[in-house]
Amino acid sequence: MVWLLLPLMLIGPVLMIKGLVDLGSVLDAIDAGWRRLRRRPPPGPTTAPVQQLAADLRRIAAYLEQVDSSDAPAKAFRLRAASLAYDGVLLSAARTLEVPAPEKPPLQSIDRLQTEAALAQQGLDW
Repeated sequence: MVWLLLPLMLIGPVLMIKGLVDLGSVLDAIDAGWRRLRRRPPPGPTTAPVQQLAADLRRIAAYLEQVDSSDAPAKAFRLRAASLAYDGVLLSAARTLEVPAPEKPPLQSIDRLQTEAALAQQGLDW
């Protein structure tokens, strides 16, 4: 590859000065080649497998119960953070199973309950 670039680097400026090669077309060709080399694959699915989501829901629900029953420092902060995490995983499971649900956390209690019921009707067990 370097052996191709070296002659171009030596001859290119001379051709551009004489007006035989347009700088804009050279830069466009370089840009097109670079984009072709750096083409990224399309993004894959953004949701986790259903089994992983169910395991995350179980884990976060257990953590919520543990924090709720403890007298740990910053209890309210921990409950809020865990609730947001639970809502996020719950909505991700709803998107995966194509269950109607609110757009983003935090969820109201009634929305959370309705989403949990809809997921349970779809067979998700956590």
